[in-house]
Amino acid sequence: MARPGVNVPPQSKAPPAQWNDTETATLVDYLYDHRSEAEEGGNFKQQVLSSAAEYINNHEMLQSTRAGPLKTAKSTRNKWTSLKNTFHAIEKYRNQTGVHWDNETGGGIEGPSAATVWTSYTKVFPLANNLMRLFHNKGWEHYEKMQTIIPFGGTRGRHVF
Repeated sequence: MARPGVNVPPQSKAPPAQWNDTETATLVDYLYDHRSEAEEGGNFKQQVLSSAAEYINNHEMLQSTRAGPLKTAKSTRNKWTSLKNTFHAIEKYRNQTGVHWDNETGGGIEGPSAATVWTSYTKVFPLANNLMRLFHNKGWEHYEKMQTIIPFGGTRGRHVF
C-alpha cells in the first residue's frame, strides 16, 4: 500500500533575501511614511509589508544595487522584525542606569569604566551583544525613525495580552 507523500521530492527553499544598506533605509523610510498603519508594538499588516516589498523592488534607484531575489512580504517582515529587535536592544541598553547612548556615538565607550559597563552588559545579555556590538562607538541611522514608528513602551514578547 502506497503511503502518501513518501516519494514526493522535497520542495526547494527559496534563496534568502539579501538586504543592502540602501534597501534597508528605503524600508525604514517607507514604514515611517506609513506609520499610521502600524498596529500595536510597531507591527504592520501583511498588505503594508507586501506594498513595501513592491515599492523596494520597483524603486528605480535600487535596481542597480540589488543582490539576490526580489523582496517579498515575508522577507520584508523578517527584515522588519530584525530591525525591531535591534531597536529594542538599544532601548534596553539605554534604559540601564549608568550607561550612555546617543545617536552620534552609540554607547560612547571611552575609558576603562565605560568599557567595563559595556562588557558586563553584553555578558549578561548575550543576544544584546550580537545586536549591540556595532554600536560600541557609533549611533544607528534608523534610531529616530524607529522610535517614531514603534510607540514608547509598545508591547513585545511572547505572552502579551
